[in-house]
Amino acid sequence: MKNLLLLLLIPIFIGNLYSQKEDFKWLLGYSHRDNPLDTAWGSTFLDFETPDGNPLMYYDGYKKIDFHVTSANICDHEGNYLFSCNGVSIEDSSNQLMKNANQLNGVDNYPTGESINQGALIVPYPGYAQKYIVFHKTAGLYQNYGASCNELLYSIVEYNSSNPLGSVIKRRVSLVKDTLDDACLTATKHANGRDWWVIVSEGNNIGYYIFLLTKYGINLHHKQVFVGKKEGGGFGHSFFSNNGNYFATSTSSDNRQIQYDNLYFFTFDRCSGMLDNLSYVQLPFQETWSTGCSFSPDNKLIYVVTAKNLYQYSISDKSLTKKELIAQYDGYAELVVPPSSFWSTYFGMLQQAPDGRIYGAGVSSSCRSIDVIDKPDENGLNCSFKPHSLKSITVKTILPSFPNYRLGPIDGSICDTLGIDNIPWCHWRYNQDTVNYLDFLFTDLSAYEVETWCWDFGDPVSGSNNTSMEKNPLHKFSANGIYNVCLIVKNKNGADTLCRTIKIGNVVSTINQKIAVEINTFPNPCKDFLVVNVVDYNPEKMILRLYDELGQNALIQKLRQGSNVVDVKSLYSGIYFLSILEKGNEIKTESILKN
Repeated sequence: MKNLLLLLLIPIFIGNLYSQKEDFKWLLGYSHRDNPLDTAWGSTFLDFETPDGNPLMYYDGYKKIDFHVTSANICDHEGNYLFSCNGVSIEDSSNQLMKNANQLNGVDNYPTGESINQGALIVPYPGYAQKYIVFHKTAGLYQNYGASCNELLYSIVEYNSSNPLGSVIKRRVSLVKDTLDDACLTATKHANGRDWWVIVSEGNNIGYYIFLLTKYGINLHHKQVFVGKKEGGGFGHSFFSNNGNYFATSTSSDNRQIQYDNLYFFTFDRCSGMLDNLSYVQLPFQETWSTGCSFSPDNKLIYVVTAKNLYQYSISDKSLTKKELIAQYDGYAELVVPPSSFWSTYFGMLQQAPDGRIYGAGVSSSCRSIDVIDKPDENGLNCSFKPHSLKSITVKTILPSFPNYRLGPIDGSICDTLGIDNIPWCHWRYNQDTVNYLDFLFTDLSAYEVETWCWDFGDPVSGSNNTSMEKNPLHKFSANGIYNVCLIVKNKNGADTLCRTIKIGNVVSTINQKIAVEINTFPNPCKDFLVVNVVDYNPEKMILRLYDELGQNALIQKLRQGSNVVDVKSLYSGIYFLSILEKGNEIKTESILKN
């Protein structure tokens, strides 16, 4: 195995030429209150660039940009956060309005954002390492129709030595004026592996404007209109499958009391940019306009939500086949502003994440709750849907919208003209079992046409179980300790390797080696929630205790690696003492001020 690792070191650098981590940080929340002592308001970063591949949360109480409904942000290819757009303004990484980046919708209302579900989209400008193109829509109100969008525009952001935080060098360039659907603005890679197809839909027809973005600019390539009528007026989303071969729009109709939810499913040709094989599904309207859809990472399933139902459809022979009801809204209402302001956590937008999961948030609810589909490649209930299982630090309405940045060319196609090869890019996550702490599930997240997987768990005591050729293996480590786990992914074009250090068990794992545990707590002072990030360490039995000034237990909670959100809303204001213990050993103490 070690010899194999050495042989495959060279292709690693070639594979990393591709874009990879542009969506590795998600920015959530309302920031207009700008009060760092009130943790209901402000910004939450959901960061996927972590030691275990699972997201960590961080709080920022000083960002100004407000994601009302429109939300998009981007990192560079190494995962460093660059800027965000809410359809009105662009804010840079220093929390300041970017130069020339206000009034994108023609109105001077920074930091408030647009109320359009897919109102902004950011993609790297092909052929330019320091340029990004921001597509954005403007809202309009139509007689006898309702709210919709009336124009698609674009602006260009550039980074250089004069503007290291970026500036808008071209702004508000009109692409199309029409009654446009709130529920469609997304993109996928052209079959040449460099350019982008960008798509936006009409509001009252099953019609799509399809643009081609190349290094020479953005132009309307063609428009397609399909037989049938669409009634607009509601929210929704559109997404391409990971391989770009399928496209779907999920949207609701609430025009002139015509109420139902809709799914429009197509095949897509990445060479020609043509949609085909329309399948239409009508679903019952429930309570609110919020709908959403997302494809499984393996492109074999599509998930569709109404306000109260989550469905899974199988995809076979370019068509939707088996339909299964995965979950129904459980009635959970979240306490947002104590003591009596509760919001229903209806289903809504779905967005696939870099960790291979699908996350969901209802646009009709301003709350912290985020739904999670933990195993979206699995059929039926095996997909492991977990409603409101993740809590944002701050109140949020929507999740940011991203295209798939990790898609290469269709090798050997007539459009494979640029000499770009699908050289694998290796990425993976691991998850510790909550009961048997030495048991770990490894999930491959690699990209660019991987054909084989070779795992080495760095655990030779486990004998033949120390290696695996499975894509998503299980491994039981032999004892507490520090393990160097490596995955090699390969195809005919090359290979790539990613190794992670996994620390397991007590703070003293061997006779001669002590594990230093990084634990971050914030915010302090806190009001509603305290976040405890256990970074790069997998506990055997880690406990958090909060004591009041009299030494009485106020709260006890088990901790795991990653972000642990501790609900302190019910505690009285005052000073508390935090103690974190691993297997009875105190490893962190701190005083906490609860407002």
